Amino acid sequence: MNILQVPDGTLTTSINPFLPATEYVPDGEPHVFGNRVYIYGSHDLADGTAVMCAGDYVCYSAALTDLAHWRYEGVIYRRDQDPFARMMTRRGGDKLGLKSHLFAPDVVEVHGRYYLYYGVAMSESGVAMAVADSPTGPFEYVGRVRYPESEKPSGWRDGKDGLDDGDMAFFGGRPAISRRGIRIKEFPYDPTLLLHEGRLFLYVGLLNCYVVELDTSDMRTVVKNESGGYATQVFRARPLKLVRDLMFGKAADAHFVNGPSIREIDGAFVLSYYAMGSGGFNGMYYATADQPQGPFAPAGPLVSLGNSRFRGQKSPADQTGNIHGGMFAVDGQWYQIYHRQTKAGRPACAVPLTRRADGGFEHAEHTSMGFSTEPLNAFRRWPAYMACHLTDHVGASGKNSPLIAQRAYDNTDGELPVVTRLRAGSIVGYKYFDFGADAVAGARVSIELDPASRGRVDIRLDDASTGPVVATIEVDGPLGTPVSFTAAMAPVRGVHAVYLVTHPEGPELGGLSQLAFGSAR
Repeated sequence: MNILQVPDGTLTTSINPFLPATEYVPDGEPHVFGNRVYIYGSHDLADGTAVMCAGDYVCYSAALTDLAHWRYEGVIYRRDQDPFARMMTRRGGDKLGLKSHLFAPDVVEVHGRYYLYYGVAMSESGVAMAVADSPTGPFEYVGRVRYPESEKPSGWRDGKDGLDDGDMAFFGGRPAISRRGIRIKEFPYDPTLLLHEGRLFLYVGLLNCYVVELDTSDMRTVVKNESGGYATQVFRARPLKLVRDLMFGKAADAHFVNGPSIREIDGAFVLSYYAMGSGGFNGMYYATADQPQGPFAPAGPLVSLGNSRFRGQKSPADQTGNIHGGMFAVDGQWYQIYHRQTKAGRPACAVPLTRRADGGFEHAEHTSMGFSTEPLNAFRRWPAYMACHLTDHVGASGKNSPLIAQRAYDNTDGELPVVTRLRAGSIVGYKYFDFGADAVAGARVSIELDPASRGRVDIRLDDASTGPVVATIEVDGPLGTPVSFTAAMAPVRGVHAVYLVTHPEGPELGGLSQLAFGSAR
């Protein structure tokens, strides 16, 4: 039996993740240039491995009037264009990519040219810069962010560590992880840029966070601050308190980890970043300041993986891990870009932000809706991988909860990621669907599944444990081949979260690929 013949909802509506299903662009920095918004980020490959950022930099863009459709702009910068990454790749042995992969970048436009700043993983090579005449590149390597020539020590050797521009890299010279130990102080991680009144500021951070001004005559030489140094500290690492709070903490605060992203909003400087806290909190936090160099005061969460701490939620309802991304606005509506964690990669997600009366931001809910500010039309066909709630039979996320996997890694046939590890009592949730003001007579629900065993799927509304069961789908067909299963629904009207609760007869039910609602007609 085929899945219900209703329109594909993704053709007209934004969902999470919002890029093509098999594209993984984490650490997304959105920038509006002209009438389009461009997403720059790291690039995970859907190869089923744990290695992050293995791809070249790619770019996607969308018209500001249509955030449901994103255009692939192609590869904008290759790993082998960076001299240090190229050297480390040729040497070999970097299986985890910690010295050769391109990590989270950012782009800034100055006088009609576009400058790409990035770091090479956890290496000693500092922050690199490339330039292009278009927001979509191609970008060409220029050199490293550097100290002034006057700071070069006597006997400095040009070309050190493969940096063929011969300059002394700012905060460079020692990797974050080496045989000499772990270096987090003054490590230039996850660069982000702010152009303010003709002055250019670079922010970096790994547990510690710093801001430094760059000379706009060359876009990469650091400038001394008012105290006579170069870097101004924004956040200071407190690793022991971080560990203590993660294990025993009950406070609602959170610690800076990495991923700074800077914006100027209504005259204030807003720094968003990846933060960790008690209760499994892994989320985007933000801090504000009156000046680009601070001091910055933490102001609260923007969005969290699995919605930890959202409206009092005490634990995450999805896989957690690192999170990173930036903000942008369209006609006064602000959006936060971030990524979630899946087995296949880290796909880009989005959420509309709500402003408070004081100008701050509310904690937004991670949903299936992407850029959509209204609930999704239930009577459409939807991909299963847009589930925003994945927990086990006791409502916990982790090693026993469902996960999203890419079954065909090359994806030559356009196969979608699937929700798998569906065990007894597994919960797969979607927020939010609109079933209309009036209940549809003869409504039906359908799923597409590659069944590993027979069983059933209960469809619940609003609460995965106590919400009403509006349909039960019997999985009683052939095993080992994708097939659709359909059941009648009780009358439903209004807006609801929808939860699929699985009950396999064997260890697992199989891989879920699609969900649809329709009528008997």
